[in-house]
Amino acid sequence: MLSGSNTFSKQERLCSSTQIDRLFSEGNRQISVFPVRLVWLLTDDIDGVQVLISAPKRNFHHAVDRNRIKRQIREFYRTGSSSLKETVASKGKGLALAFLFNDNKLWESDKLDQRLSQALERLVETLSEK
Repeated sequence: MLSGSNTFSKQERLCSSTQIDRLFSEGNRQISVFPVRLVWLLTDDIDGVQVLISAPKRNFHHAVDRNRIKRQIREFYRTGSSSLKETVASKGKGLALAFLFNDNKLWESDKLDQRLSQALERLVETLSEK
């Protein structure tokens, strides 16, 4: 598989409960573009970028709606994460990243993509400065 291809493989998913706990206890929460908040943590324990995507059950009672939101965010990340991956690779560390959806209504994909790209650009700028 080519490294430049737009994929979202198992290695890119944040599954480890210890890493998730560490992300939410030590992670940086400064980047927020409504309706999404990013929580991120640079660490040596991870290779590359690992992502967690969350949509709250208290706002979306139907699993269909939560799954739609997560699918939209996954698709955006799959197609638009190359600059983030390059920035993290230049740092020589790994990045644990959580996308937390904060609104209580569904968004159209193109509008959500615009907001997600703003959030990801802010994250890349922040990581470039450090």
